[in-house]
Amino acid sequence: MSKINERITLAVEAAKGRYRELSEQPEEGLETAEKIFLTVGAVILAAAAIAAITAFVNGQIALLPSN
Repeated sequence: MSKINERITLAVEAAKGRYRELSEQPEEGLETAEKIFLTVGAVILAAAAIAAITAFVNGQIALLPSN
């Protein structure tokens, strides 16, 4: 149990150190190309999720008994 506590403590201290570094020297931010890639990636992930849900629902509808 103490190893877990040590690892958690180390992770928290590392996160605090990284936060201090970013606070002292903030990054310039994302460039336009990076924003475009992130946006396109998000759209692709959303489309994949919608396609998966649609395929699942259509498969379940096909299992319904017809009159």
